Amino acid sequence: MNKLFTRGIFALGVLLTLSLAGTSARADNFLIVPAGPNIIQPAGLGTVNTVLVIQSPGSSTNAMGSVAFAPNDARANRRGDLVIGNQIVGGSNNQTYSVTDLGVTNGNVCINMNINDPNKGGSNAGPRGPIVLNTLVLTAYDQSGNAVFTAHLADALTLREATLNGNGTGKSDFTFALNADAAAALAAAIAANPNLRLGLAASVSDASGGHESFFFCKGCGGNREVPEPATMLLLGTGLAGTVGAIRRRRNAAKSE
Repeated sequence: MNKLFTRGIFALGVLLTLSLAGTSARADNFLIVPAGPNIIQPAGLGTVNTVLVIQSPGSSTNAMGSVAFAPNDARANRRGDLVIGNQIVGGSNNQTYSVTDLGVTNGNVCINMNINDPNKGGSNAGPRGPIVLNTLVLTAYDQSGNAVFTAHLADALTLREATLNGNGTGKSDFTFALNADAAAALAAAIAANPNLRLGLAASVSDASGGHESFFFCKGCGGNREVPEPATMLLLGTGLAGTVGAIRRRRNAAKSE
């Protein structure tokens, strides 16, 4: 009897381990992927659904921040949002959004990044240099603040402003979407609970000036302009890194 019980417990443990491993592997495939340089105008603060604004302080070139829905956290604001990061640009620009307000129903949420770095020598000769987007994490929360979905950037990306002369905050620069697995998972989560709220976390380096802002929209459309060749080269490098990361994960999963 004891042997049977021990074997049963062992089998249950194996099944639980395999189940958790499968869940982790699936979640690891929920990726945020570059959808290309995409210039949206207007894109200034207050004109779009800005979720997060960060800026490298002083002589620092690094910045990070996050906004989450945590209504039960004593540090949350009156909207129930918890804003973290000493590089956060204050104000109402850092907030979560309900999928209903965004009109997102099938996982087709779009994350736009607005780079705001100075030009060379204060002239109109072009962007000063690339900025590195190290991390980007999208999270969906239920009404209690529980995270029910998350997707992340596979690898750091080196990006330039998408217009030759820089653009301030009036035009955005890059668009990010969810890969197929992540979009399907978010769609399922929204179908189960149409009142989800979306938050974002991001970190950058090699920033010179700022601020950098992120905003949500439905679908990855907008007014596209032909980007600089250097911009496309940098984006292509990021895409190659993303594809490589996905391939490595799949190969690792097959060997397990």
